[in-house]
Amino acid sequence: MNRRNLILATAGLLASSRNAFAQKGQQGQDVQISPTMLALGGVGDTAICTIFNNGTQPTSSQIRIKSWQQNSGQDVLSDTSDIVASPPFMTVQPNQRQVVRVANLSATPGATESAYRVLLNQLPSPGSLTGNGVQILLAFSVPLFIAGADAAPPLLQAQFVRGAGGVILRVQNSGDVHIRLADVAYHTRGGATVMRLPGLVGYVLARSTKDLDTKLSNAPPVGGHFTISYNGVEKPLPVTLVPGN
Repeated sequence: MNRRNLILATAGLLASSRNAFAQKGQQGQDVQISPTMLALGGVGDTAICTIFNNGTQPTSSQIRIKSWQQNSGQDVLSDTSDIVASPPFMTVQPNQRQVVRVANLSATPGATESAYRVLLNQLPSPGSLTGNGVQILLAFSVPLFIAGADAAPPLLQAQFVRGAGGVILRVQNSGDVHIRLADVAYHTRGGATVMRLPGLVGYVLARSTKDLDTKLSNAPPVGGHFTISYNGVEKPLPVTLVPGN
């Protein structure tokens, strides 16, 4: 298939707080995956996710597991054999479901939480192109975590840093577990809201740093405070703001 005729629609790279991701595509596609986050224990532990086809056409998909780190403020996914999904390929008929078992083969929990992504990608199907020759393929990305032993809770520091395209909010998590950020706002000492990142912003993994695009041209002054919704709970979270550059 010509690459120009293939469009990928992605959900869940930044997971929502709902109990399931749902996407509607073309030609009667209506796919849902539940839950929106998975957790595993030690070697031999398993978790279950379910793929629902609420559409009018069969849907074929591939499911893969990727190790998830954050390097230089960016998400990085890499191959792993520690966690496997079964079955790795599936075809779900209309109004049917497929249970997928996710198993920990060899990831031993350490002091710090480990992070992975469960990737579900719809596969092209013959005869499902639109009139203009475009097929929209659905994709889901579900976070999976293996808890660390006696892990310290998230501890955040943030700084505004000038990047190539504007001001970046660099959030550092010194804790041993991830934190999920949403509705991030920065308010000056005088009470003015000078930055707001609405909705789900993303995750800061354990002992990691995440860069967020603020859409600002100039860094706000130090001395204000953040309000942040985190881990699905709507309440402020203290963040230490340190001088940036």
